[in-house]
Amino acid sequence: MFKKKIKLAKRFKEISLTLSKLGFYNIYEYFKLLFGLEVEPGVKPRKIREALEKLGPSFIKLGQILSTRPDIVPVYIIDELIKLQDRVAPIDFEIIEEILKRNYGDRLYEIFSHIDPKPLASASISQVHIGYLQNGDKVAVKVRRPGLEELIELDAQLMEMVVNFLEKHFPSVKDFNLKGVIHQFRRVTLQEADFSIEAQNIKIFQENFKDYGGFKIPKCYYDISTPEVLITEFIEGTKISDVETLEKKGLDRVELAKRLTDAYFKMVFKDGVYHADPHPGNLFVLDDGTIVAVDFGMIGFLSKTKKKYFFDYIIAVITLDLNLAIQFYEGFNMFTPYTDFNTFETDLQFFLEKYHNKKLEEIDLKEMIEDIIEFVRENRLRLPNDVAYLGKAALNLEGTVRKLDPSFNPTERLKNFIGVSTKDYILEKVSEVRDAAELYFYLIFKIEHLYRLILRERMTFQIVFKDLEELQTFYKLQTGKIAFAILFVGLLIASALFYSVQKETIGLIILILAFITGIISLYRAFRF
Repeated sequence: MFKKKIKLAKRFKEISLTLSKLGFYNIYEYFKLLFGLEVEPGVKPRKIREALEKLGPSFIKLGQILSTRPDIVPVYIIDELIKLQDRVAPIDFEIIEEILKRNYGDRLYEIFSHIDPKPLASASISQVHIGYLQNGDKVAVKVRRPGLEELIELDAQLMEMVVNFLEKHFPSVKDFNLKGVIHQFRRVTLQEADFSIEAQNIKIFQENFKDYGGFKIPKCYYDISTPEVLITEFIEGTKISDVETLEKKGLDRVELAKRLTDAYFKMVFKDGVYHADPHPGNLFVLDDGTIVAVDFGMIGFLSKTKKKYFFDYIIAVITLDLNLAIQFYEGFNMFTPYTDFNTFETDLQFFLEKYHNKKLEEIDLKEMIEDIIEFVRENRLRLPNDVAYLGKAALNLEGTVRKLDPSFNPTERLKNFIGVSTKDYILEKVSEVRDAAELYFYLIFKIEHLYRLILRERMTFQIVFKDLEELQTFYKLQTGKIAFAILFVGLLIASALFYSVQKETIGLIILILAFITGIISLYRAFRF
């Protein structure tokens, strides 16, 4: 415990020194700016983003999570957080080699014939090297950074200290549930740092795209991958953002845009499992036009129910159905105690009307997502992780597709998936009606059974109002404090009266009692 506190103090000092060099007073002042609690005209959002990059892996990941939370972070900060570069200084190959030896032991040189000491990429979670297996296969060797898990735990603890400070001095901060964000950061980052999970993710996508042309998932060498080291097929392709090279190779950029969009919509609306970070660095194009996605550390899941909510919302926009749209927000539990329902319904009606008369191909996906972000923030809604991740992924996808073809609109391709899914949608609705009928049918017997049980067992019910109980406890404590204070004052007056009539012994005894009562009164005042 003592060693951990020393490490925490050292890390706190390290972060404070880094921030001071960048012109921030301390970590608390920095987080006030990050969350928009204070605004300094001289501090540009770019500087806030660059500070996260300088602070290291944990803070880069925190920034990436916050970039999906417009309900917490101001939009002008989010615009910068989206640009976060997950590139850090490379680790010496000697350290990488030690990690490999720890994982493979004497088998290291039986598995690999050569590993290039020069890193191919160096990010916050891992470093990638080109390697060659003994059978001649060229592979990507992804190695987790040393001490990463301990660093994440330390930084998460420091972030909680900062949040406690902010909640103490800014009561409204509690409404943001920043501790939930820190918990999410810790969980997501530790999961991403476990390459056995990423290997399992790759297996899921390979299964989903095994018979799908034009979109490929790299081969993973499961038998020689570990939680610290991931071995995958090396992709000899062109970055999807390198449009000049793509044109030189004679590849059709419009066709690539369609192929990428269709593959992504398949992930979301059919598979319910999607790549949550489809930025250009994670997408390559082979010479035959096949698109290859890499880095499956961050993926999103949509259950059948959640997919239905998204589909219902699209139908609500098309049919101008306000009640159906409201079900989307209820289904994702987005309402908070601070949501004004009258304003919410008015704003929602305006949003639906704005997009109601437009064809899908006329809708700008980026503009629509930005409108949703503003709508969430203005109405103080809670933004669930499912919606936040999908929104960020959609923005990344839209930016990548627009670079391939500036005139291309991804939303136009959505109608292909809506058309295919309409039959399934109708069948789902029929199934819902059937389930509801069964529920009501059996509910009659359940109620009768419950009624007979109450009569037979003489059951009693107790309704407990939690808030009322807390209020009663509070007033009980306050009453006790007041009683001791009154007793203290009464004893002081009594002591003075006895002294005034020359009964000093009794006055002294009462004075001592008053002194003891005063100490107890002070203790109770500061104890509770």
